[in-house]
Amino acid sequence: MNLLDKTIASISGQNIDIRNQAKERLDQLIMPHWALGKLMDLALDLAGMTETVKPEVKRKRIVTMAGDHGITVAGVSQFPTDVTVSMIAGFLNGVAGVNVLARQAGTDVNVVDMGVAGDLSGFPQGAIIDRKVAPGTNNFAEGPAMSREQAIQALEMVFLSLWSSRNQPMCSGPVIWESAIPHRAAPLLRLYAIFLLLT
Repeated sequence: MNLLDKTIASISGQNIDIRNQAKERLDQLIMPHWALGKLMDLALDLAGMTETVKPEVKRKRIVTMAGDHGITVAGVSQFPTDVTVSMIAGFLNGVAGVNVLARQAGTDVNVVDMGVAGDLSGFPQGAIIDRKVAPGTNNFAEGPAMSREQAIQALEMVFLSLWSSRNQPMCSGPVIWESAIPHRAAPLLRLYAIFLLLT
């Protein structure tokens, strides 16, 4: 059984009692009923998955998964793929938007190379976690972005990136930030807001 199958097999359903308790707590917050919509739904999901109304986030970490999308060559982004390397430099130097959020949350930022097309050899050894599947994906306007095997490998690399060498989660509250051209940061902001709601 591969890592993907083992991970899927280890996933259990949510704790419905805890989920209901979390809903009662959220209903008591001073705001219009369910004013944050999907964020509140996600907060319930997080409570149910972690089996606690107030998930404890002792070990926090923002894991930045960096890679390049082959579709960029079709002109769908205002930035070329070589901007990804510049973004990584910003993450490592603590000057990117994600670093501001990290400082507010009192957490670290780790950079993982999942498939950066550019040259990363200029960065210090060990500054970037190497989980490269390929140097960017293929242009999905012309065919599959990646093979099934590459997709499975990418998922497994994410799992490995969230676990330490001692087979313990490196954090109890990972936030995954996608850094790719083209990219969007909205998923991080949603997860950050959930942690603020529950803590």
